[in-house]
Amino acid sequence: MSYEISKYWLQDDFITENKSNTKDPIKLSAYRNAIANFVRIVTGENIPVKFKKSGNSFTDGKSVTISSRLSDKDFDHTVGLALHEGSHIKLTNFDVLKRLEDWIQKQDKELLAYCKKHNDMGRWDAGYEIYSKLKDLLNIVEDRRIDNFVYRSAPGYKGYYKALYDKYFNAKIIDKGLKSNSFRTEDWESYMFRLCNITNANRDLSALKGLKEIWNLLDLKNVNRLKSTNDALDVAWKIFNVIESNMEATKLGKGDEENENGDDDAVKKVNDQSNTNIKEDDGKEEKDDGSKAEGEDVKIVANEELSTNQKIQLSKAFSKQKEFLKGDIKKSGVSKKMKELLDVMNTAGISQSKIEVENDHWWSNHKVTIPVNIIRNFSRQTIENLDCGMWTFGDPHSSNTLNVNAGLRFGAMLGKKLKIRSEERTTKFNRRRSGKIDSRMIANAGFGMESIFEKLETFAYDPGIVHISIDNSGSMSGDKFKKSVKTAVAIAKACTMVNNMECVISFRSSCWIEGMGNTRSYDDFATMLIAYDSREHGLPQLKLMAHIQVCGQTPEGLAFDAIMKDILDSANGKDAYFINFSDGMPYFDKYSGSMAHQHTKKQVKKMKNAGIKVLSYYISRFGYNDDKINRIFKTMYGKDAVTIDTDNIAAVAKSMNAKFLEVC
Repeated sequence: MSYEISKYWLQDDFITENKSNTKDPIKLSAYRNAIANFVRIVTGENIPVKFKKSGNSFTDGKSVTISSRLSDKDFDHTVGLALHEGSHIKLTNFDVLKRLEDWIQKQDKELLAYCKKHNDMGRWDAGYEIYSKLKDLLNIVEDRRIDNFVYRSAPGYKGYYKALYDKYFNAKIIDKGLKSNSFRTEDWESYMFRLCNITNANRDLSALKGLKEIWNLLDLKNVNRLKSTNDALDVAWKIFNVIESNMEATKLGKGDEENENGDDDAVKKVNDQSNTNIKEDDGKEEKDDGSKAEGEDVKIVANEELSTNQKIQLSKAFSKQKEFLKGDIKKSGVSKKMKELLDVMNTAGISQSKIEVENDHWWSNHKVTIPVNIIRNFSRQTIENLDCGMWTFGDPHSSNTLNVNAGLRFGAMLGKKLKIRSEERTTKFNRRRSGKIDSRMIANAGFGMESIFEKLETFAYDPGIVHISIDNSGSMSGDKFKKSVKTAVAIAKACTMVNNMECVISFRSSCWIEGMGNTRSYDDFATMLIAYDSREHGLPQLKLMAHIQVCGQTPEGLAFDAIMKDILDSANGKDAYFINFSDGMPYFDKYSGSMAHQHTKKQVKKMKNAGIKVLSYYISRFGYNDDKINRIFKTMYGKDAVTIDTDNIAAVAKSMNAKFLEVC
């Protein structure tokens, strides 16, 4: 398998062995988000990650382009490639590449004359020839530099790089090619092949003239000495000079006996330049000449003859390596329609959790896994661009807007009644060994009593957060939903009037999301919508709730389970409250009856065990006499199930203040 490194964060069914998932927007979106997170961790920068749509797929210096093919054989190396490209964006100065031609034209005129003679070209053509070759060399050196950065700063990601290089550089045919009689003539292709694979354990530095010299110029053990792309360019330029001088020397040795030793002035100058800063071995330190790999001698079996088929394979493998160096790697893309959907999903912040539930039906005693979609970015852009059953397009119904506005007014009154959260309590403690002298105890001081002091201690509430979850299934239609929304808005408004109190409002139901299901059914997906978060939004965000409508079924505990981590994380170090609005009966495909009741009860218990105070408002369907549903409701929420008229401001305030006092 090629996704061994990713198994720790992949869900079991994230990818299917040897099968692409390019038509699954949820998986594609999760895949992109995961890789984007990796790139952000490694680089420390928020670099965009996108799928290829059309055209070339090389790094543009601003964003990382990834393949949409999510098969097991492609996965880890695709992650490695994204990290590699992201590191380029962080560390590579792309202006150096843009100005490379101008830089070359400023170099020594004698060298350009030499290139003109060598290539039988005009001066400017010679300059472009140098540019093309030098750019390839710079890519090789720069790759070594930026990869070393990842190895040092994020060693936990080395596995992805291994998968990447296993695909492009460590193929068996490359090993055979290095040991064969191929690429042993001093020409450009031979040098490029040997350089591309110079870190391979099967490298043979005697295969070409100057390879050992190039190895010393690279000095891979000390590659971190290269602090910039300009530093890498300096090394690439020296390597270019070494290659050109040896290529010219070979030509002269074969074709001109008078210049058998390659002592032409221009060649001599090139040699002089290439030898700059190369230290002689002083015998004090063992010099790494590239003949060892992982501390062991490499035994080269040279001059093996490759078969015709092997030569074809080697040529293809080498072509892949050159594409990699140029950053022009073939990547599978997505359709225009899929790209648009993925962009909208990214804007809406859609993710998916797989919830595992114990099935207690007598005919099927096993676990079932149910996907739950979570929509985290509820905005006007989300409403207008994502076709979803949980909200209406365009302007909301006037009654919904009036209902939200009524909630804001209701909240102003509720906030005054919740003032207990803002109050501090002062308690006097007597008979202390330090503090202010208690005048009533002075008479005892002469009898050896030391506990004659008093202290005043002030108690205040810790910062708090309220998470309100509203059932917006079809059965909540009419006044039940309107009252729930109004009360939720009121609580959110009231929280702004209470010291150190944050508020989150979420909605849960089942619905379709255009492009994600096979049908336009409300039962497609259990869905959790985060509509408001005071840590990110101001009060105007509440007005968007006028767009939300009832739909689908009641995935009660499924929705709680899906965002449980969010709830628990937000409660860390705070007074935390979970307020639920529901008409009582959880139901969804493969999720009903006692199975659903027990699962919901389990999630409520999990919150309580974490110190979260739970308050559940039962919105009766037929008045407060619906005994059966009420009993089930209390089974799930226990003593925290409350059946009150949410229009009664005094009753709401009383129940919430009771929870506040519990924490205190």
